[in-house]
Amino acid sequence: MGGLEAKIGNWIHFMRIACFGEVTASSVLVLHSFGDAIAKSKRSPEKLFVLLDIYEIMRELHSKIEMIFKGKACSEIRDSAFGLTKRLAQTAQETFGNFEEVVEKDATKIAVLDGTVHPLTSCVINYLKFLFE
Repeated sequence: MGGLEAKIGNWIHFMRIACFGEVTASSVLVLHSFGDAIAKSKRSPEKLFVLLDIYEIMRELHSKIEMIFKGKACSEIRDSAFGLTKRLAQTAQETFGNFEEVVEKDATKIAVLDGTVHPLTSCVINYLKFLFE
């Protein structure tokens, strides 16, 4: 009799996970599609901060995602979350890599005659300062 009780207990545990996965999958995938849209959008230096914010949040949530969406029944949700985190990191790296090119192509020909800092220099310093915070 003990073996049957154990099997029923395991089945109930599995069904809880499976039902939870079914109920939450569409909502979680909608959230992931938002992150995917951000990751797939046109690369521009201004978007790097948003990418890094979303990446940091996703990275912080990894252990909670592992805990909440455990088991085979929720593997698609976990894989989607971890895949999104990787895509956000990749996009952030590419965006930062393109930053130098954007600065070099800046067509601003304003000569600063009053001794103040050139606007492009100020922009680059603020950008880098934010990255190192």
